[in-house]
Amino acid sequence: MWVVVALCSFVALAALVLCIPVDADLRVDVHGKASAQGRVRWLFGRVGTSFGAGERDEAPSEEKPKKPGAGKKQRKSAGIRSVELVWNLLHVEGLLLSMVRLIGRLLSCVLIRVLRVDFRVDLGDPADTVLLLGPLSQAALLAGVCSPYSFRLMPSFDGVLLAGEAEIQARLRPLNLVPPLLAFVFSPSTLKALLLVVRSRWKK
Repeated sequence: MWVVVALCSFVALAALVLCIPVDADLRVDVHGKASAQGRVRWLFGRVGTSFGAGERDEAPSEEKPKKPGAGKKQRKSAGIRSVELVWNLLHVEGLLLSMVRLIGRLLSCVLIRVLRVDFRVDLGDPADTVLLLGPLSQAALLAGVCSPYSFRLMPSFDGVLLAGEAEIQARLRPLNLVPPLLAFVFSPSTLKALLLVVRSRWKK
């Protein structure tokens, strides 16, 4: 009896934790050099982490010459088995369709709260810039009018190929990922693929 109560309490607690949304922000700036800053927050902002990336001038590292080892044949045979495994997985009936369906369902679980794109493009030749960027800028303007997001793509003539910034803020409830993941894992095509992987491991 206590085991059932403890198990039910654990399931209820896990579901409660998975209901807490995860917020993610990402901003990309392109002004001479490209840089990106992002932040992931959970537990209503009390737990989070930040990350960033940009162009860095790194000194080229000197690669030491690799000595030909005796394991070339083993690596070659392992590569052949890997190719055969991928080939067999691609021929599992319904696996690709299940993967596409899974990606679509996972993306539908993400709520885009803010999406703002503002870039200026210069193709070098003013005529080409106006000819190509004119329709694209009008399409971006129409997309911004017909959606709650902001899109702006403008032609530029200052000699800079690409400049501007983009920002996205998204929210995800981890509990919403559970049904599509379970449906994918326990689908017949996924089980067949897992059986193929297990068999290939046993052959080694």
